[in-house]
Amino acid sequence: MRLRKTLVIVVSALCFLSTGFGPPVLTESDLAYDTVSPEQLRAMHSEPVPQINAQASIMVDLVTGRILYALNEHERRAPASLTKLVSAVVALEHGSLDEEMIVWPVDLAATSRAGLLNGEHLTMQQLLGLMLICSDNAAASAVGRNLSGGDNYDAFVGWMNEVVARWGLQDTHFTNPHGLDEEGHYSSAYDLAIIARNAMLVPFIAETVAYPDALIGNHQVPSTNELLRSYNGLVGVKTGTTDNAGECFIGMAVRPQGRVLVVVLNSADRFQDARLLMDYYYANYYGLEITLNGNMLDRYQDAEGNWHQLSVHEPYTDLLTASQINKVTVFRRIDDASSHPDPDQPIGALEIYRSHELLMELPLYAQ
Repeated sequence: MRLRKTLVIVVSALCFLSTGFGPPVLTESDLAYDTVSPEQLRAMHSEPVPQINAQASIMVDLVTGRILYALNEHERRAPASLTKLVSAVVALEHGSLDEEMIVWPVDLAATSRAGLLNGEHLTMQQLLGLMLICSDNAAASAVGRNLSGGDNYDAFVGWMNEVVARWGLQDTHFTNPHGLDEEGHYSSAYDLAIIARNAMLVPFIAETVAYPDALIGNHQVPSTNELLRSYNGLVGVKTGTTDNAGECFIGMAVRPQGRVLVVVLNSADRFQDARLLMDYYYANYYGLEITLNGNMLDRYQDAEGNWHQLSVHEPYTDLLTASQINKVTVFRRIDDASSHPDPDQPIGALEIYRSHELLMELPLYAQ
C-alpha cells in the first residue's frame, strides 16, 4: 500500500513538471530577419531573354548604363531614318529654331511623307518636327542643305560625322542627313544606343519624339512610332525603314521601376521585338537611383538650434532583380553636426544596405 502511494506521488510529480513543455515551436532566432513574398520567390527563377526577330539588337538599363542584352551589337548596318537623330542634334548646334528655310526640288527627290511642296517656307523647328515625328526625308534634306548654305548638304554631313567622332563611335559613318541607303552610310546597334541616349538629353528632341501626332504648318502628321500609342511609359524615340536596313526601331521607356533603351535593326516585326525586350526588363529588373530630395529628413540641427540641409554630390545607382527590390535600406549618418560646416567637406555619410550588406557610403555634405 505504501509502495503504491509512493508510485502515485512520483508519477503525479512528473506529470506536474511536464506541463511546462509543449510541442516544438519556432522562436525568433529560428526565423529569417527578412520576409520573402511569393512574388519574390517566383522572381528568383531567372527567365531567359525572349527570342526576337531582329538581326542586331541591344538593350540598356539607363539608370546604370548596364547592357542587359546584345546581339551583333557592333555589326555595321544600314541605319535608315535612325540617322535623323544625329541630323537633329547637328541642326540644333548649327542653326536656330526660328530660322526660315525653303524646300527645293532636290529635297523632294528624297520623298516627303508629309507632302511638302516645292518652294514651301517653313522654320527649322517645323522641319525638325516633320523629320522626327513622321520621319520626312525631304525635311531632313532641306535642313541639311539650308544649313550648308548651298545646293547640297555636304557641309552638314561633315558636321554629322564630327559629332559621332566626338562621341567616340567606331562603327558609324554618314553620307546624308535622312538615312536613305548609300554606300558608306552605316551604324551599329551599340552606336545607335549611344546616339539615342545623347539625343534624348536635348530637350527639344526629347519633347518632339514623344508626340504621337502633330499639326505642323498645314501638315497633320502621325508619328511612325506606333508604340507611343500603346506601350505604357514609352517616351520615344525613332523608326527607320529602307531596303537594306529592314525594319529598325529605337525605343525608350520610363517607368517608376526604371528606364530602358532598346535598339532593334533589320527586324521582321520591330515593335513586337521592342515590346518583348522592354516587357522582359520590367518583369525582371528594377533600376534604383538613390539621392537626397531635400525633404524633412535630409537635414540636421546644430547645437545652436540652426538647421542645415544635407546633400550628396552624386546619386547612387543600382540595378536590382525583382527579388531584391524590398531589400534596400538607407540610413543617414551624421559624424559632425557642426554649426559652421564646410560645404566641401563631408559631415557624414548616406549608408546604403542590401540585405544587411553595406553596398556604399555616399559622403554627406551640409549647406
